[in-house]
Amino acid sequence: MFALDLVKRVLGDGSMSSAHDYRINAEDCLRMAKQASEERDRPLWATMAQSWLRLAEHADRVNLVPDDPQGDGPPEEISAPRATN
Repeated sequence: MFALDLVKRVLGDGSMSSAHDYRINAEDCLRMAKQASEERDRPLWATMAQSWLRLAEHADRVNLVPDDPQGDGPPEEISAPRATN
């Protein structure tokens, strides 16, 4: 059941997640690596964890996702400078 919950969280509703969510996914993958019954599956889970961590670092670097992990903060408005006549 744990793997199904992980898949649901990863796939979600198609919206972008925060770097925090990506790190949680990485932790879940490491947990799955430790719990894997097949020795051959462990490197796959570890590789997936590394990929999630790289994605989190990328999101932090380029600031693509807001710092609001709950997504309930007000949207940022971008206003263009007004021309004066």
